[in-house]
Amino acid sequence: MDRLAAYNAIQETRLVPLFYIPRVSAAIEITAACLRGGAKVIEFTHRGHQALAVFTALRKQFTSTQAIIGIGTILDAATAAHYIALGADFVVSPIFDPTMASLCHRHGIAYIPGAASPTEIVNALSHGVEMIKLFPASALGGPPYLRTLLSPMPWLKLLPTGGIPLDKNVIHAWLEAGAVALGMGSELIRRDWIIDEKFDLVEEAVRNVLRWIHESEA
Repeated sequence: MDRLAAYNAIQETRLVPLFYIPRVSAAIEITAACLRGGAKVIEFTHRGHQALAVFTALRKQFTSTQAIIGIGTILDAATAAHYIALGADFVVSPIFDPTMASLCHRHGIAYIPGAASPTEIVNALSHGVEMIKLFPASALGGPPYLRTLLSPMPWLKLLPTGGIPLDKNVIHAWLEAGAVALGMGSELIRRDWIIDEKFDLVEEAVRNVLRWIHESEA
């Protein structure tokens, strides 16, 4: 997928559900539940030894026109290249790595690195990064910290991720502070729901978050 199309989809939907699970069947069910709930951009994270196999199965199950699926928790260019070859629509990392940035730019793939401080953010921008994962968002100080960052640099496109709860007021606060979108993992796709195969609850949670997002835009 063209990098601008991926960025635009994230900014339009304003929600990126993210998860890792080692079982193909469950990963497909989770992705389908997110899609039914209205999320069209999904991040599968590279966090276990089955990640490559599960991602490959997801990419075979869902085309980029059905679901924009990126790969997260990538720490080096070699791993990023492997997932790009498998069809990743975008690459997310908890850190910034210039080699990864160059790789993604050469392949026309959206690259969303993690950064926490103004210096880290500006360093990423100097390498052509267009959107930055603010991580770990809640631990950094939440919406007030985001608002402080944007005060001198209002052009930043920051995607807070990490510890964002399934809470209408908190989600409104992040968006009102200037978040371009939100990355939500364990609070949105809860472990107990997956263990109990209650994928309808994932769908409901995604739908609720998107409704709260639209309320904040009104």
